[in-house]
Order: sequence, then structure tokens, then C-alpha cells
Amino acid sequence: MVLHLKRILVLALLFLAPLAHADIQRLQQLHEFRSQGFLAGTYLLIDNNLFERVREPGNREIYRDALGNMDSLLRQMGDPGDLRPLYNDFVGLVRELEQLPEGEQAYYGLATVNRIMMAHGKLENAAAELYNAETEGSAAPLLALHNQSIETSRILLLYENNMFSSVGVYFIQTQEGIFNTLDARIKEGSAELKTLLPDHQDTFNQLDKQYGFIEPRLINHHTDWVPTIAAFYLRKNIETLDTLSSEQANLAQNNAG
Repeated sequence: MVLHLKRILVLALLFLAPLAHADIQRLQQLHEFRSQGFLAGTYLLIDNNLFERVREPGNREIYRDALGNMDSLLRQMGDPGDLRPLYNDFVGLVRELEQLPEGEQAYYGLATVNRIMMAHGKLENAAAELYNAETEGSAAPLLALHNQSIETSRILLLYENNMFSSVGVYFIQTQEGIFNTLDARIKEGSAELKTLLPDHQDTFNQLDKQYGFIEPRLINHHTDWVPTIAAFYLRKNIETLDTLSSEQANLAQNNAG
């Protein structure tokens, strides 16, 4: 009898282990932190690119808001891992760039821009490692939404990064045909989401339409740069995906409770 009860207890613990491991809200917060990091990097590059002769103040406002959101998320999570010092390095370099005399930031601050993107790469890699440690036991739709958001953020930041011949790529391992690889992943991700979340079919079709509009520019990224337009459309897609993932996380949390 005692042995039988022990076996039941072991089976119960094995069943509950993945559920106990999954901290849905923490996973969502880590994803949002990464998403905001990509947003900050994207608009910092737009703000300092050499193709725009007039600096739009809205670009700086966007990346500053993203940095503020990252700080808030770190506080909510209790500053996990090494994210706080890496975040501080990232922000410190951004402030260093902003303190250059007006008109010099884009033309004479490219070494600092490179250091900023290197700092973002370190921060993103550290956040991704923490995120991956939290995925066990999480629902497939939530993970698929996160993945689609990050892949879209990657192709957008890579596109913006390619305007700077002297700025390296640090947030992803680059290889020949990387734009085509990311493009294929995004298309596969869209098909997966339509299967996992059929009630949101219309939303995903709209995301496909917006992505399809800018896709030719991404693939042919060395001709006729449209940094602001690309960011406008892909940012809308990323925001929609992050909103959906937040809803899915809250739903999963309520069901678990």
C-alpha cells in the first residue's frame, strides 16, 4: 500500500514538474524586454543614419521610451541575471552619443554607434538565455507569438544596421543570405500562428499584408533605403504580436490559477 502511494506521488510530481517550471508572466516580461531592446536599437539607428538629412525628434522619443520600458520591466522582474549592468552599459553609451554636439552624432559618432550595438547584442543574448530557460511547459501559441515578434524585430534591425558600413551586427549570427533566411522564418511563423490561433486568422492576414508590402525592400536591402517606412510597418506588426502574446499570457495565467 505504501509503495503504491509512493508511485502515485512520483507520477503526480512528474506531471506537475513542467507546469511548476513555467512562470508565464516572467516569460512574457522577458520577451517584452527583448522586444523593447530591439525597438530601442532600431530607432537609435534611424535617428543617426546618414540618409536622413533632417533629424526627426520622434525617433529619439521612441527609443527613449523603449529604454524606459526596459528599465521598468527589469524592476518588475527583480533585475534577473546580469541584465541590469548590461542594460546600464547600453543606456550609458546612448547618453554618450546624445551628448555629442548637434550635427556630429551621425557623422562623427559612428564608433559610439558601433559600441552601442555591441552593447545591445550582449544584452539581447543574455536576455535570450534567460528567456530560453523559462520556456519549458509554456503553451505553443505563446511561444510562437514571441518567436514571430523576435524574428520580425531581427530582420528590421538588420535592415537598419545595413545602412552603416562601419557598424557590426552583434544580435544574431550573420551569414550569406541572412535576409532570405529570416524572411523564410517569418513566413513559416505566420503559417504556424494561423494553425495555432485560428480565431485570429484575420489579424494574421493583415500582418502578412503589411509585411508583404515592405518585404521587397528587405530582400533588396542595398537599393533605395526606406528606414522610416520599414520601421513603421514592421513596428506595427511587432506591437500586434506583443499585444496578442500578452493576452495569451494572461489567459494562461488565469487558467492555471
